[in-house]
Amino acid sequence: MLRKLTPVCRLGLGARSRRLALLLAGATLIAVPLKAQQNPPQEVSTRDVEPTFKLQAERNLVTVRVTVRNAKGETVDNLHKEDFQLFDRGKKQTIAQFSVEKPVANTPEPEAQKAAGVTPETGGAAGPPPSFNLRRRFVALYFDDVNTGVSGLARARDAADRFLQASLHPGDRVGVFTASGQKPLDFTDDLARVRQALSDLRPHPLIAADEMCGAITPYEAYLISQLSGLGEQNNDVITLVQTEKVTCYGLPTPPSIEEIRMEAIRAQAESEQKATAALWGIESLVRLMTTLPGQRSMVIISDGFMSQTLGSGLSQLADRALRANIVINALDSRGVFVGSVVADASVAGRDLPPDSQMESLKERLLTEEAIQESSAMGTLAQDTGGILYENNNDLEAGFRRVAGTPGTYYTMAFSPENLKHDGAFHPLKVTLVSGKGLTVQARKGYYAPSKAIDPAVQEKEEIQEAVYSQDETRELPLDVQTQFFMKTREDAQVDVLAHVDLHSLQFRKQGDRSLDNLTFLAVVFDQDGHYVTGQQKVLELRLRDATLQKYLRTGITIDLELDTKPGTYLVRVIVRDSGSGEISSLNRTVEIPY
Repeated sequence: MLRKLTPVCRLGLGARSRRLALLLAGATLIAVPLKAQQNPPQEVSTRDVEPTFKLQAERNLVTVRVTVRNAKGETVDNLHKEDFQLFDRGKKQTIAQFSVEKPVANTPEPEAQKAAGVTPETGGAAGPPPSFNLRRRFVALYFDDVNTGVSGLARARDAADRFLQASLHPGDRVGVFTASGQKPLDFTDDLARVRQALSDLRPHPLIAADEMCGAITPYEAYLISQLSGLGEQNNDVITLVQTEKVTCYGLPTPPSIEEIRMEAIRAQAESEQKATAALWGIESLVRLMTTLPGQRSMVIISDGFMSQTLGSGLSQLADRALRANIVINALDSRGVFVGSVVADASVAGRDLPPDSQMESLKERLLTEEAIQESSAMGTLAQDTGGILYENNNDLEAGFRRVAGTPGTYYTMAFSPENLKHDGAFHPLKVTLVSGKGLTVQARKGYYAPSKAIDPAVQEKEEIQEAVYSQDETRELPLDVQTQFFMKTREDAQVDVLAHVDLHSLQFRKQGDRSLDNLTFLAVVFDQDGHYVTGQQKVLELRLRDATLQKYLRTGITIDLELDTKPGTYLVRVIVRDSGSGEISSLNRTVEIPY
């Protein structure tokens, strides 16, 4: 039961104004409304802007997620920034940002605590009270129904069902998504709905699989169509395909090399098309999960897919997931791969002469293909701090590893010096200053952007990332107070007072003025993590020296007003300094009784 609202919060507008006056005692400026200020309008002004949370762009700050394990395979959680060294193309980099993310056990959410009325900052307390569970886990199960066959999909969905029945924790939210986009289930804690979504899974291949005897496999197609300069090895693959076709169809003469190459080009294009569909679905899901206020992880379930041309795309996708604090894991639904052309009845080329050179070549190519088909999933897992579970028939145990509570990981970022916008690959290496007996997992590298970043686009992106992060940051000295009042019996307004100390701002001098802009944003989320409303203002400072000294003593406060309904909400407040690019973000819980 929600406790009764204290009388002060039912006050009318006049009493509300008096209450705000008490809150602001000692503050020099409430930047809204400006016409009430005594300063020249050219010195301090504000403008409302529409909150924009959709725009994404790449930027020069490179994020690296690192997992450190001991000899028992357990994650290590007691390391610090000074314990790591990071190298870009062999050159040691300065780690500009560093954070530690530890697993948080999900427990039933306690009854909401009273958060009505004024909620002042209390001695630097970190985040909202337990009534709003920012550490709720969101787990996305992404089934690649485009590249996964009937048997792999059936085994994986049954294993996922058993895992969820045994291991779903209170507060967990699970979503079921597919590469084809068929019948997605948004995040929910309703296990019955999740089980039904799993039961509804079916393969949806973009292109009918060519299982005819003698069909060119994706890896063979790649070798033939892309590696024509490899000489003997390439000729051996062509000879293998010719031999299979002669054996399968009883041809008097094998197809010509040109005919084989044309078929390989078509097969390679189909393989790339299916891989692109899978990756496009993953990217869309990452964008969706960016808006979730809690721990976020994704599990890719697939038979694997072949792609030799999407290296840069994989790197950009990993960057996006890293900035959104999403860990990507992967599970190879094929289980133990059987490479033998005799034992595996699904493999074309079964009629090759036994114990022949061609049969040995076929088996080797099938093994290499299996590795290639899981490599894209493995790259995304490696780069984002996740796990690739493969070559094992115990898929339920696999789900416990890839969808269970994650271990500790470290997130660091650096800004490469003199980075050329040439799209080139930069290998990365992360080491420990003293790491005896420890192993380090980190992304292998990144691709430089192909063009310079628009500062306006970068600012919008950084604000969006801050809005949908669950973390609090304190790069700028920010204090936040909240108060609500009832406008009618059904409508409420939350006032957010954000106070900033100006000493850390990087003003730009122009004549007798000191120039800088501060962007303020307050956003309301409901208890399910859905965006409710928000207000964004830009505070433009064009201060003369005397005015600047005044505000350096008192700081500056802005009032943001948010219309909502009764309920329990998370209010997240962001402020960004355009001069330094520094951002602070704080969370407050507001409970408005019905």
